[in-house]
Amino acid sequence: MTACSVPRRRLLTGMAGLSLASTAQAQDFPSRPIRIVVAFAAGSEPDILARRLASAMEKNLGSPVVVDNRPGANTVIAAGHVAQSRPDGYTILLTSSTTFSVLPHLYEIQRAPLEQFTPISLLLRAQMALYCNPRLPVRSVAELVAWVRAQPHPVPYGANPGAIGHLCGELLRQATGIKLTDVSFRGTTDAQQMMIRGDIAFAFDGVAAYPELIKGGELRCLGVTGEKPVPYLQGTPNFRDTGFPDIAMPYWYGMFAPANIPRILANRLASAIHEAQKSPDLASQFFAQGAELIGNDPDSFARMIAMEREKWGSLIRSIGLRLG
Repeated sequence: MTACSVPRRRLLTGMAGLSLASTAQAQDFPSRPIRIVVAFAAGSEPDILARRLASAMEKNLGSPVVVDNRPGANTVIAAGHVAQSRPDGYTILLTSSTTFSVLPHLYEIQRAPLEQFTPISLLLRAQMALYCNPRLPVRSVAELVAWVRAQPHPVPYGANPGAIGHLCGELLRQATGIKLTDVSFRGTTDAQQMMIRGDIAFAFDGVAAYPELIKGGELRCLGVTGEKPVPYLQGTPNFRDTGFPDIAMPYWYGMFAPANIPRILANRLASAIHEAQKSPDLASQFFAQGAELIGNDPDSFARMIAMEREKWGSLIRSIGLRLG
C-alpha cells in the first residue's frame, strides 16, 4: 500500500458519504413548509404569481408552501434575506429580471451578487404596459407625449430607481425629449392609488393587477409590449403600433435558492415548479395577461440570465444611467 492510498481512500469514502447524505436529504425533502420570499409587495403581479404557484406546488410536494413578501430597495431586501438563509431548499426567492440582469449595471458595488444564489428555474415572461390617470386628456401614447410637452414643469411619473418601469420611463424620455420627475412607490397598489389620486400622471407596470381597474374606468392603459393582443387589455395597442416601438421591453420572473444548495434539491424544486406551471388555472390566468409560463433547468436558467444581463446592459449603457 502506498503512502498516498490511505488519504485517497478516505477522500473517496468521504465523497460517497456526502452523496448518500444528499440523497437521503432529497428523499426526506420537504419535511416542513417551504417559504417563497417575494421581492415585491402583496397584490403585485409577482405576488399573484407566487401565491398561484405555491398552491400548485403544495400538491406536488405534499408540504405547505407559504409566501413571505419582503419588498424594498428594488428587490435587494428580499434577495439579501434569502442569500443569508441556509441552502436547504426551504427558503427560496421569487424575483424579477431587475435583480440579476439590471442592477449589476446600475451600481459600482454589487447589491445582490448572483454568486450568492443558485438559479432554479424561469417562471414567467411578462408584458409591460403604460397606465395613466383617466382624467388626463389623452387616449394614446402620442397624446400623452404631447400633453407632457405642453406642461410648464416636469411631469411626475411612477419610477422606482433601477426598476424595469423606470428604465421604460428613461427610454420614453430619451425617445421624445419630454421632461419627467421620478416618483418612487412602495408597490403596485401604491402606484395605482397614486395615479388614481393624481399624484403621478402615469407609470409603466405589469398586467396582472390592473384589469379590474381598467374595466372600472379608474385607470387607462395606453400601450403594451408584445406582438400579440393581451386578452385582459382588449383594444390596447402594442407599443410598435402606437409609433413608439422602443420605449418598453418585456421582463421575466424566476426562482432562486441560496448558493451551495445541493444539486439534487435544486432539481427537486425545479421539477415541482414545472409541474405547477402545468396547472390549467394558472396557465389560463397568465395567458389572459399576455404572459408565458416557461420553465427551464438550473443550468439553462443560469445561461439565460447571462444573456439577459448583457441585453439590459446594452440598453442601460445607451441611456447612460448610473445610480451609484
